[in-house]
Amino acid sequence: MHIDRNALEHLLDFVDLLPHYFIGSNADLPIVGGSILSHDHYQGGDHVFPMMRAESDQTFSMLRYPNVRGEVLRWPLSVLRLRSGDRGEILNTCVHVIDTWRCWSDESVGVRASEADGTPHNTVTPVVRRTNSGDYEAYLTLRCNVTSEQNPLGDFHPHAQWHHIKRENIGLIEVMGLAVLPARLVRELEAVKEHLLAGDLTGLDTDELTASHAEWARQIAASHPEIDTLSADEIIREGVGLVFGHVLEDAGVFKWDEMGRAAQRRFIEAL
Repeated sequence: MHIDRNALEHLLDFVDLLPHYFIGSNADLPIVGGSILSHDHYQGGDHVFPMMRAESDQTFSMLRYPNVRGEVLRWPLSVLRLRSGDRGEILNTCVHVIDTWRCWSDESVGVRASEADGTPHNTVTPVVRRTNSGDYEAYLTLRCNVTSEQNPLGDFHPHAQWHHIKRENIGLIEVMGLAVLPARLVRELEAVKEHLLAGDLTGLDTDELTASHAEWARQIAASHPEIDTLSADEIIREGVGLVFGHVLEDAGVFKWDEMGRAAQRRFIEAL
């Protein structure tokens, strides 16, 4: 499995054949791949994901590719949207962005392109679709799989405080804003609801189904003293959504703070 010119050509071929569908691929490195890396893994369909509706925070252009419009999306992950009516030019632009990112390091935000032995860390999660006007639209989500003592599963991976909801890798569908959550949560969150409705906050710690959720569940109880049988499911679901938002923020290589914005601008200028 590789994210390269050939893979991007496959994505473009697909939307040429089925222009009403989007298609994307998981990334091609461990941690950020979200898939079994021994096979090509494409996903597509006729759906508009939240990422596709995200507003543009910044527009940019590249001298080498004058017919391509670039945008930085206001999204928890670091996503560049490229748009052009010229298939060849948007293909070349995507390859240029990916090649630049693969070699990009910025220690100020913890991004390191590779190890001393050449082991790579940077890649992208690509998504392609056609607009109503027929233009090609490519979404390149910048990914980095560096690890540290503080975050042994990945610095740009769900951090430990969110593992009670989501510990697994962030793949293509999640990048676009749809949470793919573990099946264990069906039983666990039902047990959380029972404790909250019974007012049994201390029991959260001793119940094996809820112990990992105990601190989070008490925060929900404090924020929603009005919780009852009619509102419990919606309140818990909203709480899970907020955690998933933090998970996506963890996966973003350029955070939405002053340091992250400055690093993002440096990368854009390098293009």
